Amino acid sequence: MDVVYNQHMEDNEKALLELIKISQFGGDPSAVSCDWDEVYKEARIQSVLGLIAPLVPSPDAKWQEASYRQTAGYVRYNLAESSLSDVMAGAGIPFVVLKGNAASISYRDPALRSMGDIDLLVPLDLFEKARETLLSSGYEYAGDPEHNPRHIAFVKHGTELELHRHFSYEGIELESYVNAGFDARVTGNIGGHSFPMLPVLPNGLVLLAHMAQHLKGGLGLRQVIDWMVYVDKHLDDELWASEFGSAARSIGLYKLAVTATRMCQMYMGLRSDITWCSSADESLCLSLLENVVTSGNFGRKRGSGNKIESVRTSMKSIGIFKRLQISGEHNWSLYKKHHWLRPFCWIYQAFRYLRQGLKARRGGDLKTDLKRGSERYELLRKLEIS
Repeated sequence: MDVVYNQHMEDNEKALLELIKISQFGGDPSAVSCDWDEVYKEARIQSVLGLIAPLVPSPDAKWQEASYRQTAGYVRYNLAESSLSDVMAGAGIPFVVLKGNAASISYRDPALRSMGDIDLLVPLDLFEKARETLLSSGYEYAGDPEHNPRHIAFVKHGTELELHRHFSYEGIELESYVNAGFDARVTGNIGGHSFPMLPVLPNGLVLLAHMAQHLKGGLGLRQVIDWMVYVDKHLDDELWASEFGSAARSIGLYKLAVTATRMCQMYMGLRSDITWCSSADESLCLSLLENVVTSGNFGRKRGSGNKIESVRTSMKSIGIFKRLQISGEHNWSLYKKHHWLRPFCWIYQAFRYLRQGLKARRGGDLKTDLKRGSERYELLRKLEIS
C-alpha cells in the first residue's frame, strides 16, 4: 500500500515515522534518506530520541550523548522503582505501576522507551498511609500536594513519582476496570527487574485513556507508540471481540482505539493481520496523525500556543463557564483555604487566562492558536471523545 501523507507534513516528520517503524518491527535504517540533524530535533520534541539513536548510521556527539542519557535514565528509573517497591512492601501497602514499565514491557527493547515519572496506584483506603510512608522514607512533595485531585507528586533523588488516588480522567471513567485489575494484578519482568502491574485488559485501557487525555492537550508519538506496541503484543482479533471492544465502547473510546490502530498500520508498521480496526475512516486516521506530529509530546512543538489550543478545545467541549469554574477551583490557592470563595472561582480563572494569553502570545499569532483549538475540538468530536 502506498503511504499517503498530508501535503504539509515535513520530510523529517515522515523520516521519523519510518525510523519508529524500523525500531519496533525491523528494517534497514540506511534506506531512510533524511537530514539527521532535523530528525534529531523532531525526535527530541516527541521524546523518542532513545528509540532512534541506535539506528543512526554514523552517530555524532549529540546522538551518542542521547544514547548514554537514555541508558543512564532507564537504569536510574528502575533503581528508583525498586527502592519504591521495597518501601511499599515494608509498610504492607500493595500497589501497581501505571504506564512507565507497564508500557515499556511491550517494546522491542524496553530500555529504549523514554521514561518520565513513576505512576503508582494504591487502594484508596491505604492512600493516606502510603502518603505518610513516602514522607517518612525521604520522599518530598513536588509542588502543592492538593493541586491535583487525582494524585500527589513526590520527588526523591531527582526522580518524580505520582501517588494516585484513582486513575480515571475527567470524562473517561474506567475505575471499575482498574479496580478489578488491581485485585488481579500480575508481576511484570524486564531483564530481571520485577514490578507489579495491571493485567492485559485494564493495562490496555489505561494506555488508551492516557492517549485520549493527551489528545485533548497535546498528544505525542510516545503515547501512540505505547498503544501500538501493546496492540501488537496483545490486542489481536480474538481479545478485541471477546473483551476489549466492548470495554473500549463502555468508556467512550471505541472510535479512538479503531482509528489510532489503523493509523499505526498505515504509517508506523503495525502488522496488518489485526483486522478489528479495518472499519476506520482513513481520512480521519490521517487527521489524527497530523495532529500528533504537529503537536509533539505534551504539545511541546506548539509551545505556549498549545495552552491556548487546549483551553479553546475544552471550552467548546464543556462550555465556557464550566471550564472557567472547574479550572478556577483547581488553580486558586486562596479558594482552597476559604471555600466561601467558590462562586468567584470563574472570575479568578478568567483573569488568569487573560494574563497567560497576553504573556504567552506577545508577538505570536493568537488567531492561529484559537483556530487550531477549534480544529482539535473537531477532531475530538469525530473521534467521539467528550
